[in-house]
Amino acid sequence: MEIQSTTPPPADRQRERVTSFHPQDDIRRLMPEPQRVEGDGSPMPGNLEERGRNLQENDRILQAEKPKPFSVQFEVDVVQFLLTLAALGSRLWMLGHPRAVVFDELHFAKFALLYTKKIFFFDVHPPLGKLLLAVAGGFSGLEDNADFDHIGAGYSPTFPVYTMRLLPAVLGGLVVPLVYQIVVELRLSRWAALLAGICVIFDNALLVQSRFMLMEGMLLFFMCLSLYSYLKFRNLAHRQFSVQWFFWLSLTGVSFTCNLSIKYVGFFTAALIMIQVAKDYWNLLGDVTKSDLCLVKHLFVRAFLLLTVPFLGYVFIFYIHLSLLTKAGPHDNIMTSAFQASLEGGLAALTKGQPLNVAYGSQITLRHTHSLSPGKPCWLHSHAHVYPIRYPDGRGSSHQQQVTCYVFKDINNWWIVKHPDRNLLVVDEPPKPVKHGDVVQLVHGITSRALNSHDVAAPLTPQNQEVTCYIDYNISMASQNLWKVEIVNRKSDDEAWQIINSHIRLHHLGTGQALKSTGKQLPDWGFFQLEVTTDRVTDQPATVWNVEEHRYTKIQDKEGQTRDIAHSEMIPTEPTRLSFWTKFLELQYKMFMAKGDVEMEHKYSSEPIQWPFLSKNVAYWMSPNNNQQIHLIGNPVVWYSAFLSVILYVGVFVFYLMRRQRACYDLSESDWSNFVFVGEILVGGYLLHYLPFFLTDRTLFLHSYLPCVIYKILVMAALTDHLYSLSKRISYIPSLLTIFVLGLVTCVVWAFYRLSPFTYGSISLQTEEILGLMWRDTWDFLIHATPSPPPQ
Repeated sequence: MEIQSTTPPPADRQRERVTSFHPQDDIRRLMPEPQRVEGDGSPMPGNLEERGRNLQENDRILQAEKPKPFSVQFEVDVVQFLLTLAALGSRLWMLGHPRAVVFDELHFAKFALLYTKKIFFFDVHPPLGKLLLAVAGGFSGLEDNADFDHIGAGYSPTFPVYTMRLLPAVLGGLVVPLVYQIVVELRLSRWAALLAGICVIFDNALLVQSRFMLMEGMLLFFMCLSLYSYLKFRNLAHRQFSVQWFFWLSLTGVSFTCNLSIKYVGFFTAALIMIQVAKDYWNLLGDVTKSDLCLVKHLFVRAFLLLTVPFLGYVFIFYIHLSLLTKAGPHDNIMTSAFQASLEGGLAALTKGQPLNVAYGSQITLRHTHSLSPGKPCWLHSHAHVYPIRYPDGRGSSHQQQVTCYVFKDINNWWIVKHPDRNLLVVDEPPKPVKHGDVVQLVHGITSRALNSHDVAAPLTPQNQEVTCYIDYNISMASQNLWKVEIVNRKSDDEAWQIINSHIRLHHLGTGQALKSTGKQLPDWGFFQLEVTTDRVTDQPATVWNVEEHRYTKIQDKEGQTRDIAHSEMIPTEPTRLSFWTKFLELQYKMFMAKGDVEMEHKYSSEPIQWPFLSKNVAYWMSPNNNQQIHLIGNPVVWYSAFLSVILYVGVFVFYLMRRQRACYDLSESDWSNFVFVGEILVGGYLLHYLPFFLTDRTLFLHSYLPCVIYKILVMAALTDHLYSLSKRISYIPSLLTIFVLGLVTCVVWAFYRLSPFTYGSISLQTEEILGLMWRDTWDFLIHATPSPPPQ
C-alpha cells in the first residue's frame, strides 16, 4: 500500500507562525504532524478536521505548561551544585581541629578579642576581614578574657573555634561555584568550568588557607565575586540601564571594595576591572549610534558606582573600625601623640593635666612624630655617655655627649626649653609662650647640657651633621646650641607652640639644617638606640617632632629640677577629641608607611620567584604530642600545570599575532576577540597580582601567591577549552585530549590525597612516611624527635 504523509501547512501559514513567534510555537514546530494508521499500523492520509483536533490537544498541553502569573522559574546546574557541596564539605570537615592557634590566628583571633574590649590595635591591612571575624565571634559568645600568646597554644573550652572558622571556610568554599560561573561567563564550555572547579577544590593550599581564622578565604571570595559581577555586567551590554545591568555594576563596585578592604592586594583586582571598564567605555565612544547624552550617562554611572560608592564604602568601614576602638592599648604608641591622647586611658591620662602652651622654662619630652620604623616610636634622648673618638671606618667624632632617639619612656627623655638670653630655667609669671619663629635652647634635664650640632659627620649617616649635648673641653670648638622653632601645621605666623597638636621642626641656627631621626640603630657604644642628626633637606617627615609630655618648671636649683623630673606625674582627665577624618588620614598614613618596613627574615619566608615552582612550604601548626601537623603547601600537579598553561597561553597568543601579521587568520574575528579578552582578564590578572611583589622589600610568605593561583587555574581551563575547540578539526585529537585531561584530573586528586595529612592535620605520620612526602628537597616538614631509650 502506498504511504502518504499529511500535507504540510501552506507557506503563508508558516510565515504567519514565525512572524507571531511564541515559545509554544517553537515547541509546536518540533512536534510531528499527526498521522492516521491502518489496523496493521501503517500510516494513512489524515484529514484537516482530525489534524485540527490534534493541534487543539497540543495547545491544551502547552497551555497547561505555561508559567502562571507571579511564578518563578529557575534552572539548577547539577554539576555546579555538586561542586559546591564538595567544596563546602572539604572545608567544613574537621573544622574544629586542631583546637589550638594555627599560624596567623595568633593575630586575627586577638584582633577579634580587642574589638570586644574596644581596645585600639594597629594592623597594616584594612579592617573588614577582622570586623567580620569579630561579628562571627560576637554571635557565638566570644568572651573578652580569652588568652593565647603563641602558635600552638590551646584555645579555652569556651572559645568559639568552630564558629569563628566557619565564615572564612564557607566563603572559601563559595569560591568554587564563582570560579565555575566565571568560566561560563567567559563563554567557555562547562567542561572547562568543571576542570577549574575541580582544581580549586583539590588544591591543598587554597583549602588550608580557607579553614582557619585567616583573611585569604574571604579575600578570594570577594575577588572572584567582583570578577564574576563584572563579566555579568559586560555580557548585559545589550540591556543597558536595565535593573540587572545596574545590579551587576553595583555589585562589582561593592565586591572589589570589600576585597581591598580586607587586604590591599585586592587593589589589583579593582585595577584590572577598572582598566577593562575604561576600555569598554573607550570602545563605546566609537559607537556613532550613541548620543552625547547617552555617553555622558554611561560615564556618570560608571564613575559613581565604581569610584564614588567604593570610596564611601571604604571610608565607612574605617568609620565603624575607629568608632568601636575607643580605648588605649599596646598598639597605640605607633600613632601620634594626639591620636593616643584621643583614646580613653593611656596617654590621655597624662596629657590633659598639662599646660597647653610651651613656654620658656617648660619641661618637655619630644616625640618623633612620623616614626620611620612603625611600631617603634621614639623620643629625643641623651645620657652621660660620649661618642667614640674614632669610628670603625676611621672617621673621628667630636667626643661630645650622645644624643639619640630612644624607643622607651625614660627620665633622660626630658628637656627644658631655655631662653637664649637668660640663665634661669624656670617659667615666668605669667608664662611667656614660645611662638613660631622663636629661637630657643634645649637643655637636657638630667645632665644640664644643651642640644648642639656642628660640622662633624654623623656616626651612621656621614652626609648629615652630628648632634650632641655640648661639653666644654676648653678647646676651639665653640657651642652651637641655638634652634629656631618652625610650627609645620600652623594656622598663622604668630601661633604659639602647643603640646600634642603642634608639629614642629627645629632648625639649627648656625647651619640651617633640621633635627632628624634617621631610624638607623647605633652599635653597642650607643646602646642600640636610634641615630639623631641634622639634615640639610629640611622638608621631610623625618624632621617633624611634637611635645608629648609637658610641665612648667617651678624649682630653680638643679637638684630640685632633677628630682622634679624624675618624679613627674600628671593628673588623668578626659581624653582629647579628634575628628574622624583626622584619625582616618593618620591611620592611612601609618598603614602606608608600615608597608615599607623591612621585617626580619623568617624561616618559612620565600621570594616571589619561588612561588610558581612551590619551592617552600609554611608550617602552620604541629601537635605537641605526635607528628600531626598542618602546612601551607599547594597541589604540585595543579600549580605546575596551571603555571605552564599561563606560559602556553601567552605563546599561543604570540603565535596567532605572527600568523595574523602574515594575513593567516586561524580564528574568526569573534573567536579572536574572545581569545584576546580572556587573556586580558586571566593572564593580565595573574601578572597584575604577581609582578608587584618583586618590588617589595617586606618579608613575604607563600599565601601572598594564592590570588594568582585562582587566575592561573582559570587560564588552564581557558587554554584547555581553546585547544579542544581546535582539535575538533582532526578526528582523533579530541579523544586524546579528553584522555589527557582525565589523566590530569586523576593526578590532581591523587596528589591531594597524598598531601592531605598536612592539610587536615588529622593523621600522625611515621618518620618514613613524612620523608617520603618530601617531594622537593626544599620542603621542610616537621618530625618529633624520638626520645633516647633510658640507659640499662
